[in-house]
Amino acid sequence: MSAQKNYQHPFIIRATHWLNFLALTIMIMSGLRIYNASPIFPFLSSIPDNLTLGGWLGGARQWHFLGMWILGINGVIWVVYNVLSRHGRGTTIFSRKDVGGVVPMILYYLRLRKQHPPSGKYNALQKAAYTSVAFIGIGAVLTGVAIYWPVQFGVITRLFGNYDFARIWHFAFMAALVLFFGGHLFMVAISGWSNFLSMVTGYKKEG
Repeated sequence: MSAQKNYQHPFIIRATHWLNFLALTIMIMSGLRIYNASPIFPFLSSIPDNLTLGGWLGGARQWHFLGMWILGINGVIWVVYNVLSRHGRGTTIFSRKDVGGVVPMILYYLRLRKQHPPSGKYNALQKAAYTSVAFIGIGAVLTGVAIYWPVQFGVITRLFGNYDFARIWHFAFMAALVLFFGGHLFMVAISGWSNFLSMVTGYKKEG
């Protein structure tokens, strides 16, 4: 008996997903090159060149702005679609009704619960992660504005303490995105090849 294919991901979700992947890769790697030009942490004075993008400060900034525009426009499309569409509100956005599903999912992932808690397309932890990453992205944009235009947008810079603290916050938001990135890839890897392909074709094999 052949496996049944179910339509899982609309085109707009797949397109924004891969554009986010591209934009985040560009911004993280170019951001690390920018960091090398003026390190802020004494315990991290330099990032290996093969983990960076841009070659020099000016080139890295150009790449960073390219990634920023892709991520910004793409992020707005993703948020608007998920907030306004029934698909997004029902499957992606974390809401009060999902709060009770967080602890059972944590217990399941820690192998302290044998049976997978009942959930829809995304479980409570996945919804929490996707919703949180939107706010992390906003924080990364605001701190980026604070450190690139500290005079013109001094109010935002002061919101995060001062220029140096805004840089630390910006790095922290980037680290949070990297952790989300890594966790997402890990979850995809343990979920199977069919789960990965569904984000390419839109269809997932069941059974």
